Amino acid sequence: MTDSARPLRVVQVGCGDIATTGHLPALDRSPDVELVAVVDVAAPHREAAAATYGVPAWPSLEPAPAAAAGAEAAVVAVPPHVAPSLTVAAIEAGLDVLCEKPMAVDLASAQRVHDAGRRAGRIVQIGFKNRFSPLVRAARRWLDDGLIGSPVVYTLGGFDERYDAADSVHVGRIQEFLAHGPSYLHEGAHLADYLAYLTGAAPVSVRAAGVRSQPSFHGENFVSALVDYDNGDVARMEVGWFFPTSPAGEFRILGPRGVALIDRPEQVATLTTRTEDGTLRTEEVRFERPWNDECFDRQLAHFVSCVRTRTEPETSTAAGLASLRLGAAVTEALRERAVVRW
Repeated sequence: MTDSARPLRVVQVGCGDIATTGHLPALDRSPDVELVAVVDVAAPHREAAAATYGVPAWPSLEPAPAAAAGAEAAVVAVPPHVAPSLTVAAIEAGLDVLCEKPMAVDLASAQRVHDAGRRAGRIVQIGFKNRFSPLVRAARRWLDDGLIGSPVVYTLGGFDERYDAADSVHVGRIQEFLAHGPSYLHEGAHLADYLAYLTGAAPVSVRAAGVRSQPSFHGENFVSALVDYDNGDVARMEVGWFFPTSPAGEFRILGPRGVALIDRPEQVATLTTRTEDGTLRTEEVRFERPWNDECFDRQLAHFVSCVRTRTEPETSTAAGLASLRLGAAVTEALRERAVVRW
C-alpha cells in the first residue's frame, strides 16, 4: 500500500472536553486516519479515551513510543497556555500537527510554534474549524461574487460556557482560561478568523470594552470590540462566557447590495439582495448534519490532505498568529481603555 493510500497514523494529545466531543469522534469517523495512541497527563482522561477507542494511553508525548507506534501526526487539544510546549514537542518528535485554537495565549509563544514548524518543515494547522462550515463558505462566495457589495459591516457574536456554580470542574477550567486573558482571547479566536477569512483585509484600529460580571471571575467574561479594516470594512464583535444562559450569537454581513445572515442553530445561511427592478431575491444554503460534526470532519480532511501533499494549510500558524494579534489588540484596548492602532 502506498503512503497516500493508507490511513495517516495519528496521536491524540489531550483528552479533555474538546477532544472527547470533537477531535476523537472525527478521527474515529474518518477513513483516512488511524488513531494509534492517546496522551493526557490526567490518568482518568487518557484511560477513558483509550478504553473507548481501543488504543494505548501515554502520560506524555515522547519520541520513542511515538516512533514505535508509527505515528505521523498529532492532534493537540489542550489549554492554550500549555499548547505551545506540546505542539513544539510534537514537531520535534517528527510529527505534523493539528493544534486546537488559540495556538497560545501570547504572541511570543505562538511565534515559537510558528518558527519551530518552519524550521522542521512540518505541517502545522490551527483548529479554526468553524471556517470550514458550508454556511461560512457560502458567505465567502457571496462576498467574492460581489452580491453583498462593499464596504461591509460584520456583526459577530459568540456566547458559550454557561455558568453553574455547582459544576466545580467546569468553573475551574473556565477560570483557568480567564486567568490568562479575557473571554475574547479564547472564544473570539473564531470570530477573528471568520473576519480574516471573509474580509481578506487587515485590521487598522480596535476599540473594546468589557466586564467581569462577578468579582470572583479571573478575567473579563464579556467583551465587545469594534474593529476597522484597511478596505473600509467594519466589524463589531461580542463574546460572552459565564452567564446563566447563552444567548444566540449574531452572524450578520451587511453591505450596500445585500445582507447575509448565518443561523447556526438552524444551520442555514440566507442572502437577501435587491434586483435592478426593485424586487427582493433570496438565496439559501442549508445542511442537515450537526455543525460541529461537519466542521471537525472537514477540518480533519483538510489536514490530512495538507500532510499528504505537503501543502500549507488554509488555517496555518500564520493564520493563528493573525488571530492572536487581533486578540492581543482587543485585550490591550479593553484594559488600557484606548484605541489600539496598527
